[in-house]
Parts: sequence; C-alpha cells; structure tokens
Amino acid sequence: MDLEALAAIAAAGGAALVSAAGTDLWEAVRSRIAQLTSRGDGEAERVTLQRLDRTATELESAESDANGADHSRGRLQSEWTVRLSDALDAADDPERNELADYLRELTAAVARRGAAASGGTATAGEGGFAAAGDVTIRADHGGYAAGVQNFGSTPANPTQPGRPGH
Repeated sequence: MDLEALAAIAAAGGAALVSAAGTDLWEAVRSRIAQLTSRGDGEAERVTLQRLDRTATELESAESDANGADHSRGRLQSEWTVRLSDALDAADDPERNELADYLRELTAAVARRGAAASGGTATAGEGGFAAAGDVTIRADHGGYAAGVQNFGSTPANPTQPGRPGH
C-alpha cells in the first residue's frame, strides 16, 4: 500500500473512531482498535484502551458546549489519525492489511449509522409521509396543512393554495 493510501485510511479511521465514541459501536471499536494497534503487546493494549476511554470521556464532557465539542472532536481526530498512521507504518504487511481493512469497515459503519441517524433512510408506505431531514408544513390563504393525511377519497371542494375560499 502506498503512503497516500495509508494516510487516507488513517485520516478516515481517526474521524470514524471519534464519531463512534459514545455510540453503540464504541465498545467493539475500542477493543478492536486497541487489539490491532498494540500488535500483541499487553501493556500497549492497556495504554491504548486508557487513551480511548479518555477520548470518549472528553467528547462526552464537551457535548454541552458546541464550540468546545467541535474543538475537542477536531483535536482528537488529529491525534487518532497520527496514532493510526503510526500503527499502520509500524505493522508488517499482514498486520497492516488487517488494520487497514478494519479502519475501512469502521469508516463504512459510521457512515451508515450517520445516514440513518440524520434521517437519510426515510421511507413511507402508500399514502404515507416521509422526510429525510427537517420539514416545515404551512398553509397560506386559508388552506389546510397536515403532516399526515388520511383521506379515503379526495375531499369535496378542496381549497387551492394561494386562492382563499376556492
């Protein structure tokens, strides 16, 4: 793997790792990252687990301040990018490939989770209403507005938007 590819994997992995903190993915992520980056060294694994725990704690503490959360998130992403890059550099080919594959999987899992959390997978059945994001519903000029409409048939004489009373 060339240096640019490794750098990209480390950067995406650092961002994904920080994004996974505090989610249902976290316990599995922290264990696997510690295992893969320590390369069988029990003390290194213990230290990495402590760092990961501090990462999660710092992000949780910073959540109450939007600016602080953004700053912490950016700094921690940078720190983990460097750590992951170092781990990729230090590993032999099989270990490097295993870590790189895991970082790609983690990045994809976090992206899927983010899409679902942001409403990116909104669906609705026949006659339903779904939106992937914020929705504003309003009626002008005496019209009606609703987020859910359950009509058996078209209402008699419905008003037309922009034309009061018609």
